[in-house]
Amino acid sequence: MSDSQAPGDPHAPGGADAPTAEHVVGHRAAVERAIIDAHAHVWNRARTPIDWIDESLPEIDRDFSVPELETVAQDAATALGARIDGFVLVQALNDAGETADLLAAAHGPVVGWLDLDAPDAPGRLDVLRGQPGGERLVGIRHLAHVDPDPEWLLRPTVAHGLDALAAAGLSFDLVVRPWQLATAARVADAHPELQFVLDHLGQPPATAAPDAATSADPATSAEPGDAAEAGPALTAIAGSAENGEAAFARWAADLAELARRPNVVAKVSGVAVRGGPASVARLDRVAGVALEAFGPGRLMFGSDWPLVRLADDYRPWLAQYLAWSSALSSHERQAIDADTARSAYTPTRVPRALASAPGAAAASAEGTLR
Repeated sequence: MSDSQAPGDPHAPGGADAPTAEHVVGHRAAVERAIIDAHAHVWNRARTPIDWIDESLPEIDRDFSVPELETVAQDAATALGARIDGFVLVQALNDAGETADLLAAAHGPVVGWLDLDAPDAPGRLDVLRGQPGGERLVGIRHLAHVDPDPEWLLRPTVAHGLDALAAAGLSFDLVVRPWQLATAARVADAHPELQFVLDHLGQPPATAAPDAATSADPATSAEPGDAAEAGPALTAIAGSAENGEAAFARWAADLAELARRPNVVAKVSGVAVRGGPASVARLDRVAGVALEAFGPGRLMFGSDWPLVRLADDYRPWLAQYLAWSSALSSHERQAIDADTARSAYTPTRVPRALASAPGAAAASAEGTLR
């Protein structure tokens, strides 16, 4: 969006008279866009049950595999004149077994889970990286937004675990609610050598939209990465949260403050809502705030598949992202499309267990984004 286009401008992307996102992509794409999907999930619930998924979420109430992800994503990208060059699989449970399964199934980088609160976290990290597929581990995530301790990120024991990640050259994904962004800034300050990746732009308030006509009804909209990924525990807490424009302004200010930390990057992911016009308008607004705060060199694209199915599906979300970013320069698009993900999710140190092993370089390369 250009500086002269207000969020509510009917001629801006997502405005009242705007063409569909796929129409915009089809008419603006001069060259094929090469995308890295920096945030996707797969799961096998027979092996790792996910208690917050049930029949009330029929769109995701089944197993999802890496081959299906690759097929769905590549089909969507091809239809839109783009291609997917890689994926980052992200944990959906605070569970070591799920991480082991992801490392075994992945064809590329994995952001897994490790008990960073454990006194022996550094040793556990070495074990994790030494097991089959361990070379694919590029980062760790803990579902801090649903942890019973709202200040889990500030625990001294967790700080030691984060130090171990920094020493290993890995990253840490921040999945937090808007009111936790200030805590995230404190943690980033305390660990300047660690690369932090903010998931879902810190989950901007669902009611944020340029005007009432395009506002997504929280009762009928889906927030992949929020209610879905957090599970039922979020509902009671979200009900007491600040709402409307005040909440959006607070989120935007806290996001900008977090962005002042050079060791933090962010994902344009998990912000889709039901209804094409509402979703386009929401993306325009929240991504615009993020672009101003972080700049294109510190943003990356993520589908949040299959949770994006709660709002629509992979192709509509990718179309919306491509249309929104089409107004940027080719260099800026390339940064968000792929370069930021490559930088953030490339381990800076080869694990000791791999460094001395035969074929170490080839094994380590399996966990990189080319």
